[in-house]
Amino acid sequence: MITRLCSLCVFLALALVLSGCEKSSSASRVEKKGVAAASTPVTVTPVRTQRVQRTVEIVGTLFANEEVTVSSELDGRIAAIHADLGDGVRQGDTLAKIEDAEFRFAVQQIEASLKETLAKLGLERVPPANFDVAKTSLALKAQAELTDAQVNLKRMKALLEEKVISHQEYDTADTRYKTALAVYNGALEEARALIAQAHSKEAQLGTARKRLEDTTIRTAMSGSVSKRMVSAGEYVKIGAALFTLVQEHPLKLRGMVPERFAPEIRVGQAVDVRVDSFPNQVFKGKLSRLAPASEVQSRSFTIEALIENPRRILKPGFFAKAAIFTKVDSNALTVPQQALVTFAGVSKVFVVQDNQFARERIVQTGVRTGDNEVEIVSGLKPGELVVISGLTRLIDGSPVQVSGPSLPIRKSGERQGEKS
Repeated sequence: MITRLCSLCVFLALALVLSGCEKSSSASRVEKKGVAAASTPVTVTPVRTQRVQRTVEIVGTLFANEEVTVSSELDGRIAAIHADLGDGVRQGDTLAKIEDAEFRFAVQQIEASLKETLAKLGLERVPPANFDVAKTSLALKAQAELTDAQVNLKRMKALLEEKVISHQEYDTADTRYKTALAVYNGALEEARALIAQAHSKEAQLGTARKRLEDTTIRTAMSGSVSKRMVSAGEYVKIGAALFTLVQEHPLKLRGMVPERFAPEIRVGQAVDVRVDSFPNQVFKGKLSRLAPASEVQSRSFTIEALIENPRRILKPGFFAKAAIFTKVDSNALTVPQQALVTFAGVSKVFVVQDNQFARERIVQTGVRTGDNEVEIVSGLKPGELVVISGLTRLIDGSPVQVSGPSLPIRKSGERQGEKS
């Protein structure tokens, strides 16, 4: 009897224990079901490392690579205009013409005078500086007279010694010789003077021809006419500005770079330029010059870059935005643009912790890269999972239901990751 009572008690106790366990298990399932129902489904992607091109962004102004004001080199009246505003010109092209009749007459007059001088010398052209004046016609004629007088004097001397002639006849021959010698020396001096005169007239002729050439106003460089300040029929003075020419290809970009970037900037670096007039085009160039000093007021230094402009669509004076390519960072951290939440200038992302909770993380962003990614300068580590969907329903510590991870959107040619 006692044994049956003990068995009954054990059975009842066991039934109570099993009943309690069943209730506890059921309650646990209900609690977990509630948690799962409150979780926000999200898609995640890992923070990844990739190469990022570093740039320094500046603004500046485009200038003509060269700008020249063409002036008149003599006084005269403009006979004709051969170029006007916007015309393209090449080196040596005629821009204008000054009336040249007076200058042509001056050349002809000096040419005639020079020919006369050379004719006196018996020469066809102006001799060199070391020319022997004894070879001129003046000297040769006097030399012939001198030789004849000298020969006659010798003959008279011999006859005098033989007492065939008188002393008077000998003195006459001697006087003739001395006269011929003086004439010869005079001919040499005159020849030297005429040669010097010929050189002077040759120089005058060169000046006259240069002035005649200057009546044709030519361009010293290839470019375009940006200003015309003279008209046909107008009388101009020496030094009067007539045209302004600009060289449009390449153009010169001039801007200011903050001095903190000085270690990264050097001549030869590539530059991309954009202008408001052509918002969808990028113009290529290279840094050509760096200022040796920084401006105290702005704490910046001036740079110049030559920008290719073969189609001449860029104009001097355009406002430009430029990116100077400095270096490539091979270990930059990036996330998709949609992972960022920005408010009041503060950017943050949500990082999934333990595959269950979203944790808010303040980050500092850098440059945009690719089509859809942003560099993260600080706040994240490589491989961490960031949320890229459902961000508007998340707060720090929100339970999440993870779908992913997936790789960020890549450029064509790269393999896109698959969702797990």
